Amino acid sequence: GKQRWIHRQLWPALVRASRERSLFAAPSAEAARLLKRVELEGMILEAMGRFEEADGSFLEANRIDPENFPLPVRLDADDFKTLLDKVLASLPRVIREAVQEVPVIVEAKPTPEMAEHAPAINPEVLGLFVGTSVGHKVFAGSGYGDVVLLFQKNLERAGRSRQEVSKEMKVTLLHEYGHYLGFDEEELEHLGLG
Repeated sequence: GKQRWIHRQLWPALVRASRERSLFAAPSAEAARLLKRVELEGMILEAMGRFEEADGSFLEANRIDPENFPLPVRLDADDFKTLLDKVLASLPRVIREAVQEVPVIVEAKPTPEMAEHAPAINPEVLGLFVGTSVGHKVFAGSGYGDVVLLFQKNLERAGRSRQEVSKEMKVTLLHEYGHYLGFDEEELEHLGLG
């Protein structure tokens, strides 16, 4: 399958890159390109729901260049929920109150069904507000219940440590609840939540 192709086609070049990495401070352009390719393969496998194979690709890139290709901070469902609960408790009161009206739902990755409703969705997005912002509720509803989605696999790759994942989760929640409260992308960017 796909994983065998990675090993047959890319492994010899990765071994060369690994040797090269040990001889020089930075990998060559070819080695860097190959490592980016292995990372991309991992991201594609992850998007397909083949998480173990994806982690194998991330591990291959990390073995050769750990500084530029850190391993994802993998958390089981209970650990992720514990981290989420701590982050939610640390949010400003107005956001904690919004969470009572607009729940957080954790998904592994964006799904093809989500892309049907939001064709411009980036598969690497960390979170997404789905629904109608407070200021527009009187005028038009989306037909769906309001919800903030967090994408666990993407968040796990957004930081090099549990603390960094927690920080990314907090910024993501502030951003998505900002949309619920009526802020647009430009306003959120201005607030440092872009």
